[in-house]
Amino acid sequence: MCVCVYAVSYQSVSGRLEGPAESLMGPCTVRWMSSNLYEAGAPAVSGLDRSVVDSVSSEEPWALVERFADLERVSGTADERAAASYLTDRLAAHGIDHETHEPELYLSTPQGASVEADDGWRSETAKTVAFAADATVSGELVYSENDEEADGLEAMLSVSLDGLPEDLSSTVVTSESIIPISAIDELAERGAEGFLGIHPHEREPHHGIVTPVWGGAPPYDGRDRRPALPVANVSKREGRELIERAGTGATVTLDCSTDTGWVACPLVHARIPGEAAPDSDEFVLLHGHLDSWDVGVTDNATGDAALLEAARVLAAHSDQLRRDVWVAWWPGHSTGRYAGSTWFADEFADALAERCLAHVNVDSPGVAGATEFRDRVKWTAAVHDVAADAIGDVTGKPTEKHRPPRAGDYSFNNLGIPGMSLQSGIPESVREERGYHPVGGSGGHADAWHLSTDTLDKADRDVLVRDTQVYTLATARLATEPAPLDAPATVEHHRELLRAYDGTGGFDLSPVLAELDALERALEGADREAAVEAVRALTRLNLASEGRFEQDPAVSRPPYPRLAPVERLPALSGDEERFLRLQLERARTAVVADLRAARRALQN
Repeated sequence: MCVCVYAVSYQSVSGRLEGPAESLMGPCTVRWMSSNLYEAGAPAVSGLDRSVVDSVSSEEPWALVERFADLERVSGTADERAAASYLTDRLAAHGIDHETHEPELYLSTPQGASVEADDGWRSETAKTVAFAADATVSGELVYSENDEEADGLEAMLSVSLDGLPEDLSSTVVTSESIIPISAIDELAERGAEGFLGIHPHEREPHHGIVTPVWGGAPPYDGRDRRPALPVANVSKREGRELIERAGTGATVTLDCSTDTGWVACPLVHARIPGEAAPDSDEFVLLHGHLDSWDVGVTDNATGDAALLEAARVLAAHSDQLRRDVWVAWWPGHSTGRYAGSTWFADEFADALAERCLAHVNVDSPGVAGATEFRDRVKWTAAVHDVAADAIGDVTGKPTEKHRPPRAGDYSFNNLGIPGMSLQSGIPESVREERGYHPVGGSGGHADAWHLSTDTLDKADRDVLVRDTQVYTLATARLATEPAPLDAPATVEHHRELLRAYDGTGGFDLSPVLAELDALERALEGADREAAVEAVRALTRLNLASEGRFEQDPAVSRPPYPRLAPVERLPALSGDEERFLRLQLERARTAVVADLRAARRALQN
């Protein structure tokens, strides 16, 4: 039975459509949707695309959401294992080949926090964060006003320390911030005892993680990058009370309890064969995280449901897929800084580096009121057409292009795998009307993301169906189109990025631009396999600075991170300027060499 989706403005009787449209729809089941989910009333697709989109139903995914709404899927717990067992049971029921890996991940699970002032005041909302130091400290409370407006997530992840004394010994610093990852090391170096973040949420702070180590476990030589300070967060209401006490020189005692160590976790991994091209060993990776804070319905039970339904639909169309589709549910996302996907990137490094065409990250679909695909979507240039067209063809809605941040299980940047995340969102006007502050997921729902209130009422069955259609169609196209990656568009995007840097502080990037031009000319006669390798090389250059089989830190990565420090040149002088020029000259040489190697590979 097919499922057709239509937007209508009149009512049904006994579940059937009244009016002339009934005869046009034939035996299809009609699902009633609000018209703002599909701009034109229905997806504008045909052929295989139509079959894929129409095959997406609500029964399987919504049953999972309802089950997971009762499970606090913190990694390493019985509830996470119950969720993994549910997935494997359903995959088996659909005849989908799968296995459950048991990686030992380096996780940090918050156990509790307390904050008490010397006048007897005590926090009722304090939460510690993953990878905060397990310790009790006391010190004078010092307030550092965040000098950036909290109108974006980046501002809320940072803290300005410029107005504080250089020596912060015997102090506990507080400021408006969700998690100031980049500031924690500096606070420790300057002698601070601990940090208290003031969250923008009035009732409770969001759960979070403070380590800059991608994947949780650092390499031996980077083990000193683990945070050395206890860190806790309080609500906005309690933050105002702390700021008042900081003005009187109050002393606070901060106690943080975290359980940090190696934990065995289930990682469910399904494989759907591309039977239309049995000789091809390429695959597309479709993925999202299994674990959650609290029950985490929109972050990410809805994503787990979308993955399961996409797997079911794609398996039913495997005879038309030219590439395999791997589907993975990650543990350790929340308490391990994407530990599950990082383990996978290490364990399957060869297969991913040689055979993975692209990855699709599914996080926070199906949020009630998420009608737009604007400020929360993100993808690399090589998959722009696939991503934007999937959104447009299913929903009829406009979209925007955003650079993937260094977040959200993009654990494959160093391998050079282009990726996309097609997260729908609540419109900005609605969020403003509701008084929401910026958040990293849950479609922008600030009363859901990383909170105990991320419950079943925050999700919407119809929105989940539409979002699953978008993700499934994009994945199907990546798995069926002969050449879905756009190498020339990637080159042009890189040219735009480099021109923005060129000449800054008098630094010349013309050698890089010239080599990029030569790569573009070489692409004109290249075969598809060589073009894919060029895309991988360009993706690495744009998103990563560390080695191919390493992981960059979990902090913001500007375009071309090895060349990005050029923007600091105009503000420097003397030795510092010359030191940076030397660094940039070497980086330029390295980038030119990488581009030249990619070009020569095309020509060979």
